[in-house]
Amino acid sequence: MKKKGTCVKRQILRPVICLVALVLVVAACGSSSGGGSGGGSGGGASAAPAAPKSPAPTGSPLVIGTVGQFSGFAGVISKATADAVQAWAQWTNDRGGLSGHPIKVVVRDDANDPAKSLAAVKGMVENDKIIALVGTHESGLESAWKDYVDAKKIPVIGGSATAALWLTDPNFFPTSDTAVNYVVSEVNAAKIAGKKKLGMVVCAELPACAQGLSLAGGIATKLGLQFASGLAISSSSPNYTSQCLNMRSAGVESIILNSSGEVSERFVADCAKQNYRPQLISPGQSFLDKLLKNANYDGAYIANDSFNWFGGAPETADFLQAMKSYKSDTPLNASASAGWAAGVMFSKAAAKIGPSPTSADLYTGLYAQPAKNTLGGLIPPTTYAKDKPAVSVPCGWYGVIKSGKLTAPHGTEAICVE
Repeated sequence: MKKKGTCVKRQILRPVICLVALVLVVAACGSSSGGGSGGGSGGGASAAPAAPKSPAPTGSPLVIGTVGQFSGFAGVISKATADAVQAWAQWTNDRGGLSGHPIKVVVRDDANDPAKSLAAVKGMVENDKIIALVGTHESGLESAWKDYVDAKKIPVIGGSATAALWLTDPNFFPTSDTAVNYVVSEVNAAKIAGKKKLGMVVCAELPACAQGLSLAGGIATKLGLQFASGLAISSSSPNYTSQCLNMRSAGVESIILNSSGEVSERFVADCAKQNYRPQLISPGQSFLDKLLKNANYDGAYIANDSFNWFGGAPETADFLQAMKSYKSDTPLNASASAGWAAGVMFSKAAAKIGPSPTSADLYTGLYAQPAKNTLGGLIPPTTYAKDKPAVSVPCGWYGVIKSGKLTAPHGTEAICVE
């Protein structure tokens, strides 16, 4: 297995389907309680904003918007994306803005309602005059406003790319793993951990969650693993003893936990009571510090669709300092990483923007980005081309919970599968 951002060349299944399982679980279904610092790497403690290093920008504002489920169930998870976009904007403004332009971020909470989501986007375009959506965390609601922003020529840059349209719509510019690619990186985590027989648990509440199981099975085969068991587990179940025993009987050595955070924790606890402790793979978007204190998660892999916020990679230094300075109470996880990467991509697209900024200028800047661009290690190798959907290599950033700390034994750079 090659590391350090290199790619293992294999043909992986890449069907364009709506992975509701990933939409509901990876992007939104973490516990809504128990935030923190992501293992003591930049959050939690109060800190004064960093002093401006350049004169305040005086050009016309670059107005951007971000939309998502930023309150209620799982709001603490998805709001991290918007918080990181805001931290990036403040950080950039304190250093002179972009080409002399200050950045203004408009945040709208749609409460996970398609009608409210569309209304929010329309309001930002027509009233706030945004020139791009940057760092959205919609958990699949992008389809509610896709046609609208396509018609208005408003580019959608980065964020949580869980909807299938990030793979098919040329107006969407991902800066993290898309849904299908993220399943590849989850399955690859089992291989990196040295396991042969893989299992997965998903939500039982929606039949479409089973799509994740069928997709993981095909990917496991391509990576030389055996997908031994896939189970849908219900949040209303009093316990998961029988499911744990089924997994153990099937010889499952590693389990991908794509149910909600709280259900996954209960499932893992019930398995531990049966002295069944398989290798755990947990999604980084919903990571919260409380997992570090859960003895059942010791040794668990955290599979991230965006860059690691831990491990000390040089390319993450600005992100960590900005979050500490401006959003110190925001949990650090892959959701926050996704927001920051979206902001950095916007800055690249707007690097040569004129005195009267337009969305058309951004498209020019986006198409000028190099093929297989990684933003210096912040995103998977990604290519944008005019009138064509973005092409992104499946990559994962990995951490391992060890003795109450989040470590990076496989390095801080992406491990990719091609």
